[in-house]
Amino acid sequence: GGFAAFEGEGTSLGSSGTPAAEGGVITPDGTATAPAVDEAQPTTSIQVRLANGKRLIVKVNQTATVGDVAAAVNASGDAGDGPYTLNAGFPPRPVEDLTQTVMEAGLAGSVVNQKKAA
Repeated sequence: GGFAAFEGEGTSLGSSGTPAAEGGVITPDGTATAPAVDEAQPTTSIQVRLANGKRLIVKVNQTATVGDVAAAVNASGDAGDGPYTLNAGFPPRPVEDLTQTVMEAGLAGSVVNQKKAA
C-alpha cells in the first residue's frame, strides 16, 4: 500500500510545447497542444479574453504553469499571428514568469487578458 510509481505518459518541463518567453512575451505556435488535465487532481478555470475579442475558458490543474495556459491559448487557434503577453491583476500587468504555477501567479479562477506585445 501507499506510494505507487507513476505510470503513463508525462511531459517533462522544458521539452513540452511551453513557449519560452522574455518578459512574458509569448510567440503564437499553431502546433501547440492544450495541456492534458488530470481530473483526479484539483483543477481551476481561467477565462482568457483574447486580443481578437473572443473568450476562451482554459481548464487546467492547479499545478499547471502559466506556460501551460499560453499553450492552451496557442492551441485554440485564436492566438493571433504576433507575439503577445498574458496580463492579469489590477492594474493588469504581464505575467512574466511562465514557469510559475497558476496558483503562484494568482491566475486560478481569474480573468486574463491577451495583449499584443509592443
